[in-house]
Amino acid sequence: MLIAGTQMHIITFLFVCIEMVILSYLVIYRLARPDDKKAYQNIILIFLLIVYNITGGLLPDENLPGSFEVQESIAYATGFITPCYFPYYVYHAFNLEKMKFHAYKGVFIFLVTPYIVFVVLFVSSGDLESAKNLLIIPTLYALAVIITLFKAVRHKYKSSFSTRAAKEEMTVSFLSLTPWVCLPLIDYFNIGQAVEATTTNTGFLLLFALQLKQHIAKVRAEHHRLIESEEKLLGWNEKLRAEVEKRTREIERLTAEERILEGSRQFQLTNREREIASLICQGNSYKQIAESLFIAERTVTKHVQNIFDKVKVSNKLELLNKLCIVPVD
Repeated sequence: MLIAGTQMHIITFLFVCIEMVILSYLVIYRLARPDDKKAYQNIILIFLLIVYNITGGLLPDENLPGSFEVQESIAYATGFITPCYFPYYVYHAFNLEKMKFHAYKGVFIFLVTPYIVFVVLFVSSGDLESAKNLLIIPTLYALAVIITLFKAVRHKYKSSFSTRAAKEEMTVSFLSLTPWVCLPLIDYFNIGQAVEATTTNTGFLLLFALQLKQHIAKVRAEHHRLIESEEKLLGWNEKLRAEVEKRTREIERLTAEERILEGSRQFQLTNREREIASLICQGNSYKQIAESLFIAERTVTKHVQNIFDKVKVSNKLELLNKLCIVPVD
C-alpha cells in the first residue's frame, strides 16, 4: 500500500513518523545536555535513517524533479551512506576499539568508492541492472564487518564475554548489521520497499535501543553517585561546622585566658586568685571551684572577695565584663 500520490509504502512512512518523534526528543535532549556526545551521535543516526527512508521511499518518481539517473543516484547514495555510519557509531557509542579501521577507513574504501564507481557506470551506461553488480562489494564488506564486530565485542569484554551484557551487545549488533548485509540482495532482486524498510529500520532501531538502554543505566549510576556525593558533602558540612565551632570555642577560651592573664597582672592577682577568676569566667559555681582546686568553699569565697576588691567590682557579672569577656572590635 502506497501513500497517495507517491511511491512511498505505508510501512516506510510509519518508520519515518516514528523516527521523526525520536529525532525531536533527541534534539531537545541535546539542547538540555550539550555535553552529551552520544546524544549527538544518536541524532545523526536517526537523521540518516529518516533521509534514507524518504529518498528510498519517494525515488524514483517521474512526478518529482530530476532525471531517472539523478533520482536513483540519490536513493542509492543514502543506501550507501547510512551503512557507512554504522562502524563509526558502534565504535564510539559502544567503545569497540577493534572497529576503528572500519569507522575511519574501511567504509571509504569499501562503501564510498564502490558507490562512486556505481554512479559512474550507471550514468554512463544507463543500465541500472549492470551497475547493481557492484553491490557484491558492500555485501562482502558487511560480512567482514560482522566478523570484526564479533572480535571487537569479545576484546571489549575479554574474560567476561559470557556475561549477559556481552551477549546482549553482540546479539543486537549482529541483528542491526545483518539487514544491511541483506540490503544489496533485497535491492538486487527487487523484493520490495516494505521488506527493505522493515529489515533495515528494525536493525538500526534495535541498535539505538541498546545504546539508549546502556546510556540510561549509565545516567542512573551517575545519579546514584551524585546522591551519595551530596550525602557525603552534607556529612562533611556538619563535621566542618562542628569543627569550626570547636575551634572557635578554643580560640575564645584562649583569648579569654589571655585576657584573664593580662588582667591578673594588671590588678596584681595571685596565682590562686587567677585560677579562681578563670574558673568563674568558665561558669563554675563556688562549690565546683572548691572541688576542682581541692579547697574549702569558704576559702573560695574569701579569694573571690579579694578578687572583687582588687578589680574594683561588686559581683561576678561585673567581674566577667571587666576581666573575662573578650571585647568585640
